[in-house]
Amino acid sequence: MESRTPQEDFPTIGTIENPAIFFDGYDLLLSYDIAPVAGGGIAILKFLDVIHFEKNPISVEGLRDAKYPTKAWDFTEVCDSDRTTKWKARSPRFWTISFNDVTVEIIFSEVQIVHETRGAESPSDALVRLLTTLSLTEGAVC
Repeated sequence: MESRTPQEDFPTIGTIENPAIFFDGYDLLLSYDIAPVAGGGIAILKFLDVIHFEKNPISVEGLRDAKYPTKAWDFTEVCDSDRTTKWKARSPRFWTISFNDVTVEIIFSEVQIVHETRGAESPSDALVRLLTTLSLTEGAVC
């Protein structure tokens, strides 16, 4: 099993706030705090065609005991993992994402940034605001 930094260039994860997550059964929105060195604010990523995800209570101090490679406060793409074997025909991607007190594992097909702001708000407030806006303007949540 190998790990690497994903090819996507998303804002650096902050070290204080934990993420807010919304999953509708197909796609997942992940709202997180952007590190002050990257300008601060909130970023919201949309993972498409999510096959599996977990939010685990593994803090950055416990990463050395994690089952899959995970870098502190970072995105890690895990390659050649037993987690993706079952869905190999779909060419899934497997990422681990570390935050202060939780680690997210996600198997998906695509990812994109759907919102970025420099405003001072919590990841959950930003996610609720985005979901409300989408619900009102598009008639659907995702």
